[in-house]
Amino acid sequence: MNIYLNAASAKFADSLGQRTSNMLGQPLRFPYFNAFEEPLLSLEQLYAYFDLEIDRTLQQAGWDKSELKHIPILLGSTAYVISDCEARLAHNLPLPKEHSLTVIAEDLHARYQTEVFSFATSCTSSAQAMGYAYKMLKSGMYEKALVIGFEMFNRLTFEHFQAMNLLSQEAQYSPLTDPTGIVLGEGIGCVALSTQPNPQLPCEIVGVTPLTDNENLTNSSESALRNLINACLNNANFTPADIDGVKVHGVGGNSDEMELRVLQEIFPHAQWLSIKTQTGHTLGASGALESAILFNQLKSELQKCGRFLNYFLGFGGSNIAWVLEVNK
Repeated sequence: MNIYLNAASAKFADSLGQRTSNMLGQPLRFPYFNAFEEPLLSLEQLYAYFDLEIDRTLQQAGWDKSELKHIPILLGSTAYVISDCEARLAHNLPLPKEHSLTVIAEDLHARYQTEVFSFATSCTSSAQAMGYAYKMLKSGMYEKALVIGFEMFNRLTFEHFQAMNLLSQEAQYSPLTDPTGIVLGEGIGCVALSTQPNPQLPCEIVGVTPLTDNENLTNSSESALRNLINACLNNANFTPADIDGVKVHGVGGNSDEMELRVLQEIFPHAQWLSIKTQTGHTLGASGALESAILFNQLKSELQKCGRFLNYFLGFGGSNIAWVLEVNK
């Protein structure tokens, strides 16, 4: 059974903005990709954005909203309820009794009357959610699935990255080619997977390969990246020469040099695509968000077809890759 990326919608920053770190009482301004007007999103505001992106994705896919009760929703995020808790504290409101990542899944289950699953594997959260959705459809459990990746600014994550000295202070963000540190971002990506292709853009997902990096849990290792790429191509029955484009991971951090070296060796002929220059590193949202942006870019380029490797590397060693095969 073939599985297709059928439709996608994304909300991300229009341009590079700023956020202020208050570490040790010394305010420092860092570049940040702000996608939302609200400085801190409450759950109610987040759900309103979910409604918009789900509606847009269903419309693009040609699916009726009444079908939602039969379509599972898979969530991936790093932030989950942290922003809501910080917004409550900022407005002197009490914290909820429950504030685990399952709260959002339970709320959406009640909201849409369908099965909802949560994934929290750091930067690959929504990418792993896409991989699991692929397996659910491949096994015949469902014919359709929605995957939502979301990330919103919160002080805990931002100050954590600043404390580790990982954030860039440069006005330009050029990960991989000129790494000066990570620029974080927020946004929402919603993608529709189906056993039936979108006639406007038949985009098949093949070779889905999750792989754990046991060598380095905080910085992607070269051997793990090579193994991930080779295993993915092998599972898809492709060689490196069959790949036309590579959606790179590059975040502007310490592993960029290694990643660049591997890409130059394996894919010297392929086009490299960096989505993070438009969005920043959206952490747990990046899998669905970057896939949505790539899908819509391919859709707009009417003559574009070919095979595009997508890989995502996660803090904690949770990595995953697949190939999008586009035929028009």
